Order: sequence, then structure tokens, then C-alpha cells
Amino acid sequence: MQDKLRVLADWLHVSADELRFGTLAPAPKALDLSADLSALAMQDRDMLAKYSRLSVADRKTVCDVVVALALAATLKNR
Repeated sequence: MQDKLRVLADWLHVSADELRFGTLAPAPKALDLSADLSALAMQDRDMLAKYSRLSVADRKTVCDVVVALALAATLKNR
């Protein structure tokens, strides 16, 4: 069961916990690699290039941090 859950989570680009328990924030849309990245600021393009070189585990950590910060900002703005 757990191995199937992990495979499905990897395929969907979400965490296994998110599949198990759901999410508090709406799931972010997947980055469309064919999108025009030139519209992004240089700093954002640099960050995405560095992110793409991270391991899968480190990418998940980055995503978890961004989700936590977004949730905190939402709660702060209430």
C-alpha cells in the first residue's frame, strides 16, 4: 500500500501525506515548461534553474516550505 501511494504521489507531483490527508491550501498548478519563462524576472529564472538541479527530496522540502509560508501569509492577512 505505502509503495503504491509513493508511486502515485510522485506521478502526481504531490506528497504522500497530501494524498492521505488532503491539503489545507489549493494545490499549485504544475509549471508549464513550454511557458514563456522570459516573462519572469532574472532572479526568479535563476531560482528555478537552481531548484531544477536539486534532488527530489530537496525539491519536496522547498515545496513544503513554500506551502507553509503561503499558508502563514493567508492566515496573517485574515
